[in-house]
Amino acid sequence: MTGGFAFDSEVTVTRVVSTLEYGTIFVGETPVGEKVRVRYLGRREMPVVGDTFTIKGQWATFTDKYRRVHHQVETKVMKRRAVLGDLLAPFLQRIPNVGPQRAERLMRRYGHDLIEVLDDPARMAEVAEVLEPGKPALAARIAAQLFSSMAEKSAADQIKLAEADFLVMLEKVGLREPRVANQLWRFCAGIDAIERLLRNPYLAAHLTSWKVADRVGKLLLRKDHPDADLDNHPARFMGALASVWRELLANGDSAVTEAALREMLAKRGVDADLALRHAEGIGNLRRSGKLVRAPGAAWIEDEVARMLRIIEATPASLAIPDEQRLDQLIRDAEMACELRLTVEQAGALRRLICLPLGVLQGGAGVGKTTVMKVLAYIWERQRGNVVFGALAGKAALQLSRGASTHDAPRLAHTLARLIGMLEQQAAYEENPQNGRRPDVEFNSRTLLVIDEAGMMDTPTFYQLLKLLPKGVRILLAGDDGQLFPVAFGKIFHDLVAEGSRVATLTKVLRQAEDSAIPLVAWQVRSGHAPVLPAWNGEAKGVFLIDSQRLARLARTDDFMLIAARRQTVDEWNHSEAMKRRNDATPTRRLGPLATVAVGDPIIITQNRYRHGLFNGLLGTVIDIAGERVQIHFDGENSPRDLPEEAEADVDLAYAITCHKAQGSAAATVVLMADDGALVTREWLYTGITRGRELILLNVEDQGRLVEAVARRTERTTGFAF
Repeated sequence: MTGGFAFDSEVTVTRVVSTLEYGTIFVGETPVGEKVRVRYLGRREMPVVGDTFTIKGQWATFTDKYRRVHHQVETKVMKRRAVLGDLLAPFLQRIPNVGPQRAERLMRRYGHDLIEVLDDPARMAEVAEVLEPGKPALAARIAAQLFSSMAEKSAADQIKLAEADFLVMLEKVGLREPRVANQLWRFCAGIDAIERLLRNPYLAAHLTSWKVADRVGKLLLRKDHPDADLDNHPARFMGALASVWRELLANGDSAVTEAALREMLAKRGVDADLALRHAEGIGNLRRSGKLVRAPGAAWIEDEVARMLRIIEATPASLAIPDEQRLDQLIRDAEMACELRLTVEQAGALRRLICLPLGVLQGGAGVGKTTVMKVLAYIWERQRGNVVFGALAGKAALQLSRGASTHDAPRLAHTLARLIGMLEQQAAYEENPQNGRRPDVEFNSRTLLVIDEAGMMDTPTFYQLLKLLPKGVRILLAGDDGQLFPVAFGKIFHDLVAEGSRVATLTKVLRQAEDSAIPLVAWQVRSGHAPVLPAWNGEAKGVFLIDSQRLARLARTDDFMLIAARRQTVDEWNHSEAMKRRNDATPTRRLGPLATVAVGDPIIITQNRYRHGLFNGLLGTVIDIAGERVQIHFDGENSPRDLPEEAEADVDLAYAITCHKAQGSAAATVVLMADDGALVTREWLYTGITRGRELILLNVEDQGRLVEAVARRTERTTGFAF
């Protein structure tokens, strides 16, 4: 690393690359539009997108482990500059004909007094001069429109005024994150929004980091209770608990030991004894044995358990075949499907056909799809109907192919699509004239088979269960050797651990001569670190690849790069996107996560069942035309427009985390094992089983691979069934 020219300029943060204990790396823009990467070597400031800092430092260059050269400013001196209008200006820009430049003029001239100015019609001419100096006729029209919009006495305009006042208040107390401010407004929206927020000053703890939420919460408390003990205020205790639940749920946990909970509260500077005593006193602490449960998550888990008990208690509406009849049906199925079940598969089939809630457990290549295909054949011969589902589009497509025969094509759907069809069925049954019959019907003779169920999170399972009609039977098929779901919960893993409803397959049927992937995957799953050769350009197999060769690796169409660290994912996405763009490339900023161009791979980061979208869904940008972005999602037949509500849920996917990769697959998969703590046996196994032909593992050495296979992934939940 070498020193360079002195740097002294204001920089507005556009992207935070990483936040570590010893500092932060971020990308921003100078006042003249120059992009700059900054490495801040300090702990005083915590930059977020939109912050502006006066920075003094030195230019430096360094080469990362992928041999990419970065130029950046290194600094220990970074002073935050209060930027007027970060929250109010976007609000102004939504008023017709105002736009960013005119909004900026107004904010520069009037600052936070602007609301009062626009409430005084006598100042219209003065405002017109500020809006468009030198164009009096145009200025007068825009000013009249602006005053009309702001002064309208209708309920809608009163809400607009309330929103503006709300955003101004948040700016004044130091909230610098527009996205969090907008989320707070959605929670509190109304004429009395400020009063509602003051009654719950730590609402931001549900939405952002504790450092930001605590700063805003204390300022709001001081505003309303100037003489209060802010550190030990009950609102702060509940805010700290909300922040803990937010952190736990983000990691997939829905429960925690009391000792760990106390430690997390102490890290937030909160007296754990006082906080827990207060929460218990108001009935806001859920305990289960030695665990303390996140309140909202606990309710969902208990509802799932209740609905599953109802399924098991509901009598079957079709005849379960006796042993002789079942033997004959199995022989018929083998002939019709042109296959031969193993003894283990036949035993699993006999067990599962009798269970209202069944669990088919097994690793990669053990023939779970074969059992599901034969089970579907038998169920249909008993005059039942089978509905297949999987979380991801590619998994649903693969299941459709594996479960179908020449005479019986079977279409599998994503869980988001199934939830949509169940909602459609409910609407149709309530009023056939105003609804449309769905493509798939669920009734008391339906067997719902969910493949890759190990990655189905608890909220998604809850959404599905609450819509199922009485009498539906469920089979969950999956692999508890994989990572837990992206969102909280691990119901499939919990059911496997409980054991009473489980049929397990253990024999690997895909032979090594066909593909080395199942064998290597099984070694890792069993806790044995495979000895892998270095990659020399082979098209199939499992190999090690060093960082130098990885940096030169060409990306093919059917390609997936999985990294352990979020920082690596962000850096790789930024680097790969920049390689493919120039100044003339049409791009579209979709939200805080991504700016996309045609050809970019993308990933959805939130569940939106109404739009058939779920967390982890992959796709490719096909077209950008004005505000319209068209995406071809994996497993779907044709592209579709991205809903406006989902724009903020899109991220680039040149690289993704292993959690996000679950349920998807590619011909070539690269695994970047770049963080010891995150690379576990489950991480490696899940990543390896994403590949169909070639797996390239970027790991430091064989010793690190042995350590990773020995390391386990853990998750704590309160689900009990």
